[in-house]
Amino acid sequence: MINGFYMEIGLEPKDAVDWSYRGEGAVNLVLAYTGSSPSFLGKMMRIQKMPNDGKEENGNTSGNGLTSHEKVIWGECKELVSCQNKEVVEFLFVKHVMRPLLGHKHVNPGMRLLVAKEFLESVENIVTSQRPSWRADAASVDTNRNSVLLMDDLTLFAHGRVEDKPCLSVEIKPKCGFLPSSSFIAQENVIKKSITRFEMHQVLKLQDNEISEISEYNPLDLFSGSKDRIHKAIRALYATPQNNFRVFLNGSLVFGGLGGGICKTTSKVEQDFEHLLKDIIKTTDDGLRANHFIELVAETVYTSGVLDHLLDVQKLDKYNIEGAIHVYYDLINQPCKVCKELEKSTTTSSRTQFSSMHSIPMDEKVNLLKEFLISATAKDCSVMISFRSTNDVISRSSSHSNLHLESAKQEFDYKVHFIDLDMRPLKKMEVYYELDKKIMNTYLEMMKKKEALGERRRDHKPQ
Repeated sequence: MINGFYMEIGLEPKDAVDWSYRGEGAVNLVLAYTGSSPSFLGKMMRIQKMPNDGKEENGNTSGNGLTSHEKVIWGECKELVSCQNKEVVEFLFVKHVMRPLLGHKHVNPGMRLLVAKEFLESVENIVTSQRPSWRADAASVDTNRNSVLLMDDLTLFAHGRVEDKPCLSVEIKPKCGFLPSSSFIAQENVIKKSITRFEMHQVLKLQDNEISEISEYNPLDLFSGSKDRIHKAIRALYATPQNNFRVFLNGSLVFGGLGGGICKTTSKVEQDFEHLLKDIIKTTDDGLRANHFIELVAETVYTSGVLDHLLDVQKLDKYNIEGAIHVYYDLINQPCKVCKELEKSTTTSSRTQFSSMHSIPMDEKVNLLKEFLISATAKDCSVMISFRSTNDVISRSSSHSNLHLESAKQEFDYKVHFIDLDMRPLKKMEVYYELDKKIMNTYLEMMKKKEALGERRRDHKPQ
């Protein structure tokens, strides 16, 4: 390692052919290693993207990519704010902020790997045709970076060696697992306290043609701690994966979509998936392997208890964006745009309540924003669960957890990790607030239309 952060080995343009496209999110591309170098077997890399319009999310950044206000928020982590390299800052955030909160066993911060600019340019040329067109149109590989993040490929069970035992991995994006109860939620948005953010966001996504049908998935079921409700949640994710549920077999995607996601599991998709499971779930019940798979995932979520940790971190958001946005404007020392909006529409008591947010001590404001941003990371991260049958050759390993799936009469080793734990830029507070308004307005408009339709039907009902 160099300075404790970088691997001494670097990558040149000729190495690009050994990395294949695995998927991507809004900020990063993910590539898996397909070559034969022992240094990289069982590894994957995350490469940052640059929007094609040239606009970066953060303004007024220092050399390490943090704004002066972000340095105040993360000031307790001296190594993070003193670091002069943007890529290392992101690595240190996972290591020093998210890992202690979610558990060392379940978070692997990875290692920075030095790369040549020409390597990144070669990667861009190779993977462009493999990416969803809407992703490629929006952003490209950021070729100005001098390093990438190297991590264990969690879709494989063994790292640094080839293993002939099949490995099945499931990637779940759980989303927010609780209903907010903040007193700062406006009266017209009180439905937030009884309907999940996921359900309301589905309506907006349908309207914007991002999805073709609304998912039955309810995050509250997945986080409930109830075996039956967790099973219901996994079955709903399986039925409408969208970008919230993907399955890999030996590192290759076999269910769900690359970058975008698929909306519905058709009978053809299920039939193909059933066939792929035959080497993992050794049951004579043809046609029931997918059911056993759903039960395996649900049992693991229930038994591992990892979502309890995630839920605790999500609940660091105590004020909802409707409360936290006021504190954001105080920290950046700008007049509160939200108060200006609310002056026209709210009562005096409501305005008094929001003004109380502006009068709390600055150290409390800093802590409130820090917890909100940590919560935002936790609400949008993914959980990767990897399985390996312990029958036949491989005996139970003390380094991995073990589960008995009664319905299939099989034993499995499993491991669980949290991934996509990126630091959220402070500037995104305004984006979060605007998106929240859009979600609420769209959902409430849909409710009004439903009510109006119901009234018309009642009026025309024969007496």
